[in-house]
Amino acid sequence: MKNLIKIISIFLPLVLMFFLFASNLFAAVMSSANYQIQSDDLTLGGGDWSSVSYIFRDTLGEVSSGLSDSVSYKMKAGWQEMQEVYISVSSPGNVFMKPDIPGMTGGTAATSTYWYVITDSAAGFNMKINASTNPAMRLSGDPTHYFSNYSATPTYEWDVASGNAQFGFTVDAGTDDDIVDTFLDTGSACGSGTFHTEKCWIGFIGTDLATIINRSSRTNNSPGEEEIIKFQAEADNNYLENGSYEASVTVTVTSN
Repeated sequence: MKNLIKIISIFLPLVLMFFLFASNLFAAVMSSANYQIQSDDLTLGGGDWSSVSYIFRDTLGEVSSGLSDSVSYKMKAGWQEMQEVYISVSSPGNVFMKPDIPGMTGGTAATSTYWYVITDSAAGFNMKINASTNPAMRLSGDPTHYFSNYSATPTYEWDVASGNAQFGFTVDAGTDDDIVDTFLDTGSACGSGTFHTEKCWIGFIGTDLATIINRSSRTNNSPGEEEIIKFQAEADNNYLENGSYEASVTVTVTSN
């Protein structure tokens, strides 16, 4: 699933616009270090056949298989029918970074937004993020003025050198074990360790996708796993033109 978000700032509001995409993949309920099996059956026969233009699947020996539903339920009976993983992702709207950053004096603005992810995949899901432009945060209508992307490697504590304007983010996972090493810290450095203190900041790497969450088990049904992304922008005094700066960000969630 994908979601778009926008950001804007500097004598302006910073706005984040999100796109969200999700896709269904098969998960496993039986596994070892070498294999994964979603399900098995003891039917008389069947299988998959395909060509360039079609795919045909059948199972011989099952009784009353297929899809049945009503207003209040949906049942997928049979081995072939059940081979599908459910994934649901909430879609946040545009967000504004606060406070506005005065062009003359500079300053810092921040915001956060969240996604709830629900999946019955026994292998969990992963979440990736990327920006639609490089650099991510640019002056609306005039991309020659922009916030540079924050450091491509995680830094412990937010730190923008004098004479710069930068935009970056950090992540707060619903389950600490799901967060990737980038946002873990040792208490003084990022990229390893056991702490998750939301002090590890990073910037977008061009328009490339970056994995931020990787969960290895199914979620609870409601409300699911809450994954929070926190954005921050800082500009030095007299560094940027006044106006509305925006960043379009895409989050992609896929079952493992």
